[in-house]
Amino acid sequence: MIYDYATQVSLSVKSPGVAFGYPTAGINIADNDGVAALFGTGERLYMQFEVTTAFAASGETTPVAQFGVAVDDSVALSTSSHILALTGGTIAQDYVGFTASQLTLGKVFHLPIPAWEDVLEATGGDWPNTSSAAALTAFHNMRYMGPIIHVPNSNEGGGTTGFSAGAIEARIIKDIAGKANAINVYPGRSEIL
Repeated sequence: MIYDYATQVSLSVKSPGVAFGYPTAGINIADNDGVAALFGTGERLYMQFEVTTAFAASGETTPVAQFGVAVDDSVALSTSSHILALTGGTIAQDYVGFTASQLTLGKVFHLPIPAWEDVLEATGGDWPNTSSAAALTAFHNMRYMGPIIHVPNSNEGGGTTGFSAGAIEARIIKDIAGKANAINVYPGRSEIL
């Protein structure tokens, strides 16, 4: 598969006990057309996560990690970012996520990037029904997208649960299979006569 490295971000796990990890620089998805909400050409896009450093568990409780897609109006994603979606994973000690044994070097998984019209509900009412000029401007400024790592059980064991090692490369891709997806699921309905 051919990757566009302009849509790639690296992210390492934080210290054990830290619930969220954010990239210091998200992907500017408004580079081409100026409006982040219009990036792509209408097709389904995915965030691909590739483990580049194997994850190592730390703490008395088995840590789990969820990976997500977030958008922000600031290039450095943070607690003010809007998280659009999170991956699932295994249920481990009442938490959902991937365990260290599942996050080995080279592991690749995908998360569909959802639409994010709802991120302005806090500032723009029931977006898009309340579409004031200020709300529209704020929506257009959500131009930075990036991955996040969430450790939902980081507060277990006195806040010592987490990962002592682990890193991913995340990139926006169009086709996770490298082939026409419909052909993979359904038999062709056309023939050459």
